[in-house]
Amino acid sequence: METGQQDVLTLLERLQQVADEIDRLTARRKEAEEARARAEEDLRETQQNLDAYRERAHALDIERRKRELAIKDGKERIQRIKSRMGDVKTSREYQAVLAEMSSAKQTVAQEEQALERDVEELEAVRVDMERIETRVRDLEGALAEAEQRLNSVMEETEQAMAGHRAEEQRILGDLPQDVVDRYRLIRSRRGGLAVVEARDEACTACYMRIPPQMYIEIIRRTRVLQCPNCHRILVPPRETPEAG
Repeated sequence: METGQQDVLTLLERLQQVADEIDRLTARRKEAEEARARAEEDLRETQQNLDAYRERAHALDIERRKRELAIKDGKERIQRIKSRMGDVKTSREYQAVLAEMSSAKQTVAQEEQALERDVEELEAVRVDMERIETRVRDLEGALAEAEQRLNSVMEETEQAMAGHRAEEQRILGDLPQDVVDRYRLIRSRRGGLAVVEARDEACTACYMRIPPQMYIEIIRRTRVLQCPNCHRILVPPRETPEAG
């Protein structure tokens, strides 16, 4: 048995372990980044919703003031019409004044009804605004927590990530180039998992049965062998002692 092949298999096993740890740390960072992005998007959408309610409340408030002014003007007009009643001299003039009075009262009544609707809607909008403002404050707190969590994760993983990447580069430098190329190709095609154990004459990744003679070679660590089905590099179970 060639010691060189044992070394290659040992390095490949460790390389996969290091790659798995890098992937785990990367996934942890990505999860924290995505959580922050979701919190930011939730806040942005809720703030936009709040802005729309504020615009509606502002428009209703302007409309309310206009209607209040119209009602005030209408009532003053009614008083002016009433003050002219004493000057009416003919039946035709009297009927004209009554028609004018009726029209003015009808206009005031319509404005009062519209004002009542506007006030009711404005109150409802303000209630919704208070609810959304509370939601915005909650989301601002959630975003701050997500940012703090992201910063914490980045700090916690930075040193470990650097150490793993340095070890990965050392191992890649110690392996023959053809083995490195094969490892990288398998890893890119098999979801990052290039090196797996063979156990009980089967690949532990795809569960394909391995020919007995090939399994013996794997246990003895004589050379780099791949699963006939998924083509991952096969190594013996970790608890299996090396054959002498």
